[in-house]
Amino acid sequence: MLCNRLLSQRLSGLCHLAGPQIAAPTLVCRHFSQSVLARESQSFIIPKMQFDTPMAKPEEKRPNVMKVIEREAIARADVDGRSKLFVRRAAPKDRMCAGDIVQVETINSVSNPSLTSSFTGVCIAIYRRGIDTSFILRNIVQKIGVEVRYMAYSPLLKRIEILQKAERVRRAKLFYLRENPGKTFRQKMLTKSAKTSGSSSPVARK
Repeated sequence: MLCNRLLSQRLSGLCHLAGPQIAAPTLVCRHFSQSVLARESQSFIIPKMQFDTPMAKPEEKRPNVMKVIEREAIARADVDGRSKLFVRRAAPKDRMCAGDIVQVETINSVSNPSLTSSFTGVCIAIYRRGIDTSFILRNIVQKIGVEVRYMAYSPLLKRIEILQKAERVRRAKLFYLRENPGKTFRQKMLTKSAKTSGSSSPVARK
């Protein structure tokens, strides 16, 4: 827009010096700039408000602004109650722990939500960082170790399901499975899912 204004000003100055013979290009330039601006204004899509109702006012007298924003972001992203899986102080049976066999279903296309893919693996690490909480799943697909890191509150994450809870796991990070891949398949549920056609490897579903 600024370039169009400068161009029109320079052309109008030239036309004023040269006389009425060069007045036509100035009108053409102005008409062209107006048509371009009108076309650009029509191509813009003004998004609607994502949240109609504002969040409740915090009860603290002097709340931390960043903590309040993070709390509201988690409350808005927690559509199916997945935040309960990542509560640190919850009971082990109610939250996701390292060593659990987890199946995650993701959305491949925003325009077509029915097109999804699933991945099943052992949870080897969980990073609890508020709205940026993530976890890593590891599995062996065609004799190759595959690790996928998922953002817990991503809108492309459709479903998180714990197939089997871990037993006798004392570590919070199971990175030793990278050096001993055979230990990954000692879990009963993981061996069953590996034998099925579409649970252990990412498969597109239409």
